[in-house]
Amino acid sequence: MLRRILAVTLRDLRSALRDTMIIYILIAPLLLALMMKAFVPTAGNTVLNIAVPETASYELVEFLEGYGRVELADDRAAIIDRVRDTDDLVGVVQSGESGLELIAAGNELAGTVEMVEAVLLRWQNPDVELPIDLSMSDMGWRLSPLARYGSSFLVVFMSVFGGMIVMLNLVEEKQYNTLAAINVSAIRRWEYVVGKALLGLVTPVIHAFAVLLIMGFNQINYLQVALVTVAIALISMITGFVIGVYQSEPIGAVASMKIMFLPIMASVFGGIFLADKWHPLLYWSPFYWAYRSIDSIIMQQAKWGQLWLNNLIILFITLIVFGLMYKRIQRGMR
Repeated sequence: MLRRILAVTLRDLRSALRDTMIIYILIAPLLLALMMKAFVPTAGNTVLNIAVPETASYELVEFLEGYGRVELADDRAAIIDRVRDTDDLVGVVQSGESGLELIAAGNELAGTVEMVEAVLLRWQNPDVELPIDLSMSDMGWRLSPLARYGSSFLVVFMSVFGGMIVMLNLVEEKQYNTLAAINVSAIRRWEYVVGKALLGLVTPVIHAFAVLLIMGFNQINYLQVALVTVAIALISMITGFVIGVYQSEPIGAVASMKIMFLPIMASVFGGIFLADKWHPLLYWSPFYWAYRSIDSIIMQQAKWGQLWLNNLIILFITLIVFGLMYKRIQRGMR
């Protein structure tokens, strides 16, 4: 039994590696995570970025480091070249014993030059009060909202890709008329279905692990991530079966599968941007419950009891969807 199930899964894997569309599905989440990582600011980013020459006095460099990130350059010409780069940075060069020259490109963020001028004024006149009111609040986390919410969205969104792989493999079976042969082969139908489903369940888990590691979440509980990912991948896999047994060409199948993008985006963005009192409007969506679970895991606040409750809700909704689609899947696989 297990051998027959694995034979179906391995056959689908070999077929997937020959299909450019499935290869794209396999690598697309990693590319999206790398792109998102490039836009996520690090915890050490500061408001002010200042370049000074290596000949600047130690006292000036130490003073400026109290207000921002200081970068050393070879000389004034190197500072000018550095200021012309696309990032938000200004240059400061000492002239004479007490004079200071501020070098700016003119396209800095609003208020940047004024803040640096105020800092330099404080350096020259220690008794002058800076016109800056700075307050900080530390809740124990230094996590970019883009990293938090973007990672949660990607993990939930990528659950669809497992269903897409199942769907495309079924479409290929129909194209080569091998689906009908299953009905007269030695393999049982449920073994065939489980073999097909394995790839659709394992792929989202691998994607979720890879994306979270790329985004730098090394300390979270990955067993919890796997539990939630498998639960949410089930409904995408069922949808993949329904579309796969009825579609006869890949482009049409992928277009049909895209219908799931709307409830995923509505559920996740609603969970992020809607006030808590409006969240009951999203309780119908399994993707909302998956988002809540993944978000709590990322924040390292997830409790096993709450995760199991969220997963039971997801599985209950999945069973309803499966009950509505079971006869269509059964008819399509004859």
